[in-house]
Amino acid sequence: MTQNLATKFVEKGHHVGIFIFRKDEGASITDLLDKRVKVYQRYDYSVSKANVEALRSILIDDNIDVIINQWGLPLTPIRVARKAAKGLGVKIISVYHNSPDANGRILGITNKLTVTENLLKQLLLKSIRYAFKMVTSRAMRYIYQQSDCFLVLSDSYIKTFKNFTHLRNTPKLRSMTNPVTIDKGDFVYNTAQKRKEIIFVGRLDPVQKRVNRVIDTWYLLEDKHPEWCLTIVGDGSDRGNLESYAASMNLKRVHFEGFQKPLEYYKRASILILTSEFEGFPLVLAEAMTFGIVPVVYDSFAADRDIIDNGKNGVIVPKVFGKFSAGQMAKGVEMVIDDCEGKHNMAIAAIAKSEEYSLDEIYKRWIELFKLL
Repeated sequence: MTQNLATKFVEKGHHVGIFIFRKDEGASITDLLDKRVKVYQRYDYSVSKANVEALRSILIDDNIDVIINQWGLPLTPIRVARKAAKGLGVKIISVYHNSPDANGRILGITNKLTVTENLLKQLLLKSIRYAFKMVTSRAMRYIYQQSDCFLVLSDSYIKTFKNFTHLRNTPKLRSMTNPVTIDKGDFVYNTAQKRKEIIFVGRLDPVQKRVNRVIDTWYLLEDKHPEWCLTIVGDGSDRGNLESYAASMNLKRVHFEGFQKPLEYYKRASILILTSEFEGFPLVLAEAMTFGIVPVVYDSFAADRDIIDNGKNGVIVPKVFGKFSAGQMAKGVEMVIDDCEGKHNMAIAAIAKSEEYSLDEIYKRWIELFKLL
């Protein structure tokens, strides 16, 4: 997202630099950036005097007006930014890229609670979860206070942010949706080119994405819809377990594709399924809708209703007694199968909805925010 926004800003004549605390192993954002974007590489992730002075020099030498803190929860980036910007009149925008009250650590403990029967262990896990929530809440509140603007991914998360941080007066709180940046190329929606294929696209991990639920759902659908198949695009720590799980259920039309660029799958598939335990603003939904894929989504995050008009351009599957239900998910998928095999109205509506998340539209919102600040 940083790479795509930076490229759009320089295309429109803005000066952009990216301050990187420490280069990670493997692929780097620097390999993807427009050459007009300056990159400032540091070597340690800390609130060190050297980091503060380095950033301050950049702000002065490059005449920077705005810092966009894309790391909207850890304390180190905001502390470095605030110290470096002192007295310069530079505005700081912090962005949180998930639901304010959810992260992998908190949900990981919640998952352990669901399978723990020992009362003492349950009490311990609840205490740890409470402590993590308190620490996260206070950190988020601090970052909000130190920023000139704090962005969440959706209007739906404004209330969530207030409840989680216990802040009631939040004039600096706004929403900014991530844009769809995938290149459609020469794609034009054509029902004849669409396969009877359901896809999942994303990371295969057991805490957030919960792809085992996709397989549970498909188990209820495979025999009833012999012309359809399920394709899982992505890789991760849970892939081996998921492949074994699908095999143990004797499923025949499940294909694990590994990590792939999703474009060709978007062009041909008809339905996208998402069963995550939590999400922020999953860009895969708007990306898929751009290609006339109808999303079927588990109602586990507030922003799903910003993206999907339930029953019109996708299906939001409700919780059953507060939990995921493969049966309900299968019913939601079958609603879309019926439409795909007949009217295709939902696919057309999905394409229209996705236009709200184009890079040009989101760029305009950023410019409005800059002017406001």
